[in-house]
Amino acid sequence: MTELNPGLYVIATPIGHMDDLSPHARQVLTQADLICAEDTRQYRHLLQLAQISPVSQKVITIHAHNEAAQTARVMGALSEGKRVGLVSDAGTPGIADPGQRLVDAAWSHGFAVFPIAGPSALTAALSVCGFTPQEGRAWSFWGFLPARRSARLKLLQAIADTGGVCLVFASPHRLEESIEDCITVLGEQTQTLLAKEMTKRFETLWRGSLGDIRQQRADRAALDPQTRKGEYAIVFAIRETAPCPATEKIPGDWAPWLSAVRRALPKSEAARIVSAATGLTRQQAYSLLLTPNSPDGQDS
Repeated sequence: MTELNPGLYVIATPIGHMDDLSPHARQVLTQADLICAEDTRQYRHLLQLAQISPVSQKVITIHAHNEAAQTARVMGALSEGKRVGLVSDAGTPGIADPGQRLVDAAWSHGFAVFPIAGPSALTAALSVCGFTPQEGRAWSFWGFLPARRSARLKLLQAIADTGGVCLVFASPHRLEESIEDCITVLGEQTQTLLAKEMTKRFETLWRGSLGDIRQQRADRAALDPQTRKGEYAIVFAIRETAPCPATEKIPGDWAPWLSAVRRALPKSEAARIVSAATGLTRQQAYSLLLTPNSPDGQDS
């Protein structure tokens, strides 16, 4: 086994199955002088499961709330020629996990940064979705769906406007309401992959329209309480469609009514009513309600 060079090592660790820990990652975890872990208990549990016994190693915690303060400490270790490892609770650090600030600081101070490639829920979900972006559109990653509904709807509208193959992470605690919001903004027919517990014992993948997935998950949840556990990766295949002829479908004398509906109701409820009254899809109605200078002449 060769000796590691000084620098910062960004180490991908298993998202479930322990056999996914690479030999390269094992070497770094064995030889690192300092480990920056999102949770030190999780890291020590990883060492135990992987049967790794570092000879001499310090472990410190780095998470969203202390990353700025701990970064200065790590820069000091790197300036002494130490070999520093960065790990998150699972997967690749910096991908919807802490670490970006530390990596940026290492680059800015002129220290070497080494990627130790391996598991990632992001790439795992993309690899099994089977969705191909339309020509000229790449896939995009949007992080976790926000907890606040207004922020979640705003993000979903940005995803709808971007199109292509789009991936988000979602908390299990509000998945039902998140799926309903996805349907409101993206439409029931949007092809979707919903993945949970990938590579783990209760791994589950659903693929189909958003409407189908809502029903499948409701049926499964009634039989299996494990369905409500574990974080989710959601991949949308958003296809480009013809422009919404909203201004043609809503007569000009409906403008006061549309304005009143927009101001009086939450956007999702307003979209449902506008859809029923005009024949627009819910997605088209929702887009209309968010569009400045729509038929009522007011900004959204």
